Amino acid sequence: MSSARKDPYGSFGFKVVVKVDGADAPIGYFQEVSGLSVQINVQDVVEGGLNDTTRKLIGNASYTNITLKRGVCDKGMFAWIEKFLQGGKITRLDGSIELLDDSGATKLTYTFKKGIPVKWDGPSLSVMQDAIATETLEIAHEGLKIT
Repeated sequence: MSSARKDPYGSFGFKVVVKVDGADAPIGYFQEVSGLSVQINVQDVVEGGLNDTTRKLIGNASYTNITLKRGVCDKGMFAWIEKFLQGGKITRLDGSIELLDDSGATKLTYTFKKGIPVKWDGPSLSVMQDAIATETLEIAHEGLKIT
């Protein structure tokens, strides 16, 4: 029996695709995603006469901003923020981040709700470096679901 197996989550064994508002076409393929995080806030309450513990009251959830990174390939990532910069309104969009295996099949999907772009970083350009120009988009959102 062979011990070799195909691991879709191994190093460089996936592609990241981001789609917004259920569109068929993704807004991009990304090399790195960070900020897929949720925290349940807890408040400590000291109860008089109870010296061996503090009560923990459960609060609301908070979500870290999602950061997407990729090599510069077009101006599509900047377009969402550009609408706001030109005097328009930033549209809140639902979106999903899909992990694809080497065959292109979706293995895992992270869905965010009411996302808004809050930061875009263009590439650092230097003639002294021999590196790929990368750009970063940061998205604030109001909820995360994994399917």
